[in-house]
Amino acid sequence: MSDERQGDEAAAGLPPSSGSGALIPRIVRHPLAKYLIVGGLSFVVDAGLLWVCTSVLGWAVWLGASIGFWAGVLVNFSLNRIVMNRDKSSLLTQTSRYGVLLAFNYVATLGILHLTTSWGVPIVVAKTAIVAASTCWNYVLYRLWVFA
Repeated sequence: MSDERQGDEAAAGLPPSSGSGALIPRIVRHPLAKYLIVGGLSFVVDAGLLWVCTSVLGWAVWLGASIGFWAGVLVNFSLNRIVMNRDKSSLLTQTSRYGVLLAFNYVATLGILHLTTSWGVPIVVAKTAIVAASTCWNYVLYRLWVFA
């Protein structure tokens, strides 16, 4: 492989390739790709439980949102600790930082869901919009602070 290509991969945060042209596996190893895959799995758990609790079981939005949110949190933290953790900081440090971020995300989720569903926005649409917004700031904070 050329030195120029290796430099481009390093600048993009990708590990060096074997030269076999396996672009997809290299992309999947990128921190952003890992973050998005973990986030996608967490979202499926969160939104799925929200939908089941509110639409199938008929529970209150706050209860379904809480159950989905915290189940998604467990999936998200566990998997991100594995894939985003560069310096292997202590579990206590990471958990504390993650907790601060979670408190903000949780309050924002409940507030926005309450507001948007009162306007008639379908609950999964509202949840998707919340997740899209929080995905952006969470990625930055995970890389720079929680799992730094």
